[in-house]
Parts: sequence; structure tokens; C-alpha cells
Amino acid sequence: MLIINLITGNSFAQENDSLSSSKKVANIFSTGLGIQYGFIFAHSRAVQNTKGANPTGIELNFGWQRNDIETWNLCNCFPKKGLLLFYYDYDVRILGRSFGAAYFLEPIYKVGNKTFFSFRGIAGLAYLTNPFDSIHNPTNQSYSSDIGGYLLLGIGLSYLINTQWWLNTTINYQHISNGGLRQPNKGINWPTAGISVIYQKNPRPYYKAPRSKEKFWKDYSLRWDIEVFGIAKRGTDENGNSHRMPLIGGALQAGKQVGRINMLTLGAELYGDKSLSMQLKRDSIDASSLRAGLLFGHEFLLGKFSFSQRLGVYIFNQTPYYDQIYHRWGIHYFMNKHLGIGMQLKAHKHVADFVDLRITYSW
Repeated sequence: MLIINLITGNSFAQENDSLSSSKKVANIFSTGLGIQYGFIFAHSRAVQNTKGANPTGIELNFGWQRNDIETWNLCNCFPKKGLLLFYYDYDVRILGRSFGAAYFLEPIYKVGNKTFFSFRGIAGLAYLTNPFDSIHNPTNQSYSSDIGGYLLLGIGLSYLINTQWWLNTTINYQHISNGGLRQPNKGINWPTAGISVIYQKNPRPYYKAPRSKEKFWKDYSLRWDIEVFGIAKRGTDENGNSHRMPLIGGALQAGKQVGRINMLTLGAELYGDKSLSMQLKRDSIDASSLRAGLLFGHEFLLGKFSFSQRLGVYIFNQTPYYDQIYHRWGIHYFMNKHLGIGMQLKAHKHVADFVDLRITYSW
């Protein structure tokens, strides 16, 4: 994504002077209907019974796109946000089907007179029809709850048929899991390719101008964040009974803005996991359930929202269950200059550990 920002931001020229005023311009509303087709990525031995399945999906989206001068000066792109509704048949009885809704963000770059390139991130919830059941569906190791978190990363290429109609093609990697709230939870992973048609009732020409070279962020000092996070994670006690158990932690992070919408971060976190403590006790392992790590990462700064990607390494981890390297993916909303709320997914390789909710104080 960083490379795309760098190599595509220069290929623009002035097109519509009427959009160059500072007056706020309404978003362009659009609706789209598409189909997706792909294959199940059987990423571990436990889910080999889903190998060879070819999911088919239908999606409906409602989008609001910016193309004003303020947005152009921020990112040299035309960001689009909106609501995605989707349905998938996973082509294997074990997995069943899913229905869901998600929020998407899609920066769009013009690369030709009628051609646009985009990348998109999507996060939401899905209802799944056939979760693990010890009697009726014991071989489903992919998910065990009716509701799961839905994530998508993808790229797209759009072609302007006329002023109101678009043809859009995409390549995506999609994931559903419950973030470790209930086991088994290996997750569903499926790459897809898709095609859709998009309709804009009230289109307008896209603003174009030379890319601004002002590097205003160079004078910015470090941004510091203190975070408190937690979740009620499902675990099993020594008697085999399932309970919601607290996971609570804190983090400290420093960030340096290195571009209009890019920030590099370095931080540390410490947290305790009661469900992990119970697991260690059941396995007769004398070890602490506390874990601490150092994280290096990146954030996309998009107004009041930020999207983060972080790579972590444990500096304290006495448990035998996890690799030393992990990764985090998050979304944050800043309510004002100092206070923010958000959520993050933590995973080891392809296996989700947990999703946490967090409150941030920044200065």
C-alpha cells in the first residue's frame, strides 16, 4: 500500500477548475452489485476437510466517494467509504453459508482517462449457518460460533463505461473467525476474484492537479499513545467448564508521521490472560500467563480514523503454545484531540489469538 501511494500519486493534471474552491463538496453516492468466486485456503491440517471447495458470493455495496480539493491535497486520491452486504456459499456442507455486513474504505487512484486503480480494506460481522457441534457437525474446525468477524484486503481495477456506469474487477483475500472467543477457531480463509457493476446517479468530473510537494508533517513532534485494552475471552477451567475470562492489558506507543497519511510506530505492551492461566493449570505447566512484547508498525491516517498494522516479538512469554513473532491489525476512531476508541486483532501466523477493545489517550 505504501508503494502504491508513492508511485501513483504523481500521475495527475488539472481537469476541473470548478472543484478547486475551498467550499465543501458533497460526496458522490453509488450502488454496486457483484459476484465473487474463489477457493478455500486449507491452511492447517485441522481444516484439510475443506480443501478443494470453491466459495461463490454475491455482494451489494453502497458507497460515498470524495473528489474535492481538500481530499486531493491530503492523499492525492479519491477515497471511497461505504457499506457492504454479502452472501457466501462455501461449497462444502461442513462450512455451510454466511451472510454479513461490513464497512469498507477504498482509496482510488486515476491511472488513465477511464481507468482507476484501488486497494480496499473491509471489516464487519458475518452470520454463519453451520458452526462446530460435537454431535451434528464435529468435523468443523474452522469456526464454532454463529457470529464471526469478517476481514478483507483487496485490490481493484475499474473502467468508466460512461458518466454513470462503471465496471469493476477485484482480487481479494478474505477471512472469518471469532478472534479466539470460542474454540475451535482455525478460521475460514479464501482468496477470490470478482466482477461488479457500479451505478452513480449524480456523477461529476474528478478533480486533478499537480501533486502538492509541501511536507508539513516534518515539523510535527512525536505522537505518544497510552492504551488500555481487554476482552472477555472464552476458556475452560480445571473442571472442564467453559467460562468467559478477562484478558486485560496496557500499551505505550510512539509514532512519527513520515507522510501525508503515513505514520511509523514503535511500542510495547503487557497483558494478562485468565483463560491462558487456566490452560497452563490444566496442562500442569508452572508458568506465568503474562505476556509482553515490542511492536513495530505503520498507520494510515485518514481524518479521525487510523488503520494500523504491527509486527510484534515477545520479550516475556513463558507459555509453550505460541511462536515468538505475532502481528496485530487495528482500526481506531479519535473522538477528539486526545481520546480514541478502537479494536485490534492479534494473530500468530494464520491463527487468530483474540480481538480486543481499547481506549487510547494521545498527546
